[in-house]
Amino acid sequence: MYLEVETIQHPQINNMNITVMDISYRAPHLHPEIELILVLKGNPSFNIDGTLTQFSEKSIVLINANELHEIISEDRPSTLLNLHILPEYFEGYFPQMKFIRFQENKLMSKNDYLFIYTFCKLLKTYLSQDPYYQIQCASLINIMLYDILESCAYYEMYEDKLKTTTKRSQQLSDIIRYIEEHYAEKITLTDLADYLNLSASYLSHFIQDNLHRSFSEFLTYTRYLNAKSLLMKGEMALTDICYNCGFSSYLYMNNAFKKYSDCTPKEFKQKMSSEPIPYTKKGTVINYPPAQMLSTVTQFMIDNNLNEFKI
Repeated sequence: MYLEVETIQHPQINNMNITVMDISYRAPHLHPEIELILVLKGNPSFNIDGTLTQFSEKSIVLINANELHEIISEDRPSTLLNLHILPEYFEGYFPQMKFIRFQENKLMSKNDYLFIYTFCKLLKTYLSQDPYYQIQCASLINIMLYDILESCAYYEMYEDKLKTTTKRSQQLSDIIRYIEEHYAEKITLTDLADYLNLSASYLSHFIQDNLHRSFSEFLTYTRYLNAKSLLMKGEMALTDICYNCGFSSYLYMNNAFKKYSDCTPKEFKQKMSSEPIPYTKKGTVINYPPAQMLSTVTQFMIDNNLNEFKI
């Protein structure tokens, strides 16, 4: 499944989680957490609510809660440090956080060195699980939040605006889930409208405004992504992939690949067969285990002279 409402686990500390991953592609998705991303390696592009921006190493990306975003780094995977944090994390002392929406997705900190160091230190503290590490994590998160509030333009949504935004996010979630579950079937805009109890006209405009594609384009894109994933695995024939992903004919799948990959499915399969980079065989997102997270971030700090003596 590709287009999705992501469920983030919070295994150690309620309402927050921090991870490191290699990513070559992450299809459009949203989640209720605010997400902070530090680019440890690579030059990923982020499509955030229809605006495509490329980031470089040491860039800090800020994603609002329930903000639709797509990550693209297909030539070579990018390594990202990700913090997901629910607004409820701040409920006891800064409850207005749930109303705040930042206007920029690229964070320009007043002290980049301190912010990046703090972000890396948070990961190391989270993994250490030393006595009182939860308190130290909260201290580091608050340093970062203060910097963000001081550095970034934002507005606060109250009452009607918040309700409208919440309703929009819920409708997007329902649309994405429906397409996830039914992309391999013969579905129409009318089917989706009936499922959501909405008019087809309203739904058509809503999808275009929020997903920046028509329903049919979005459905084709979903089918293409899943076909591409199956081709990467190299376990199915092209015709089987075609019909398993909902394409009515091989011609339609062929056209989708030409549009989105600038090659035919057969050419893409041949490329995968000779591809020397192993990550393409394993999937587009690889989550690091704790030991690898620690070693990766530690090496990043060494390479960039991030040490406590400079703070």
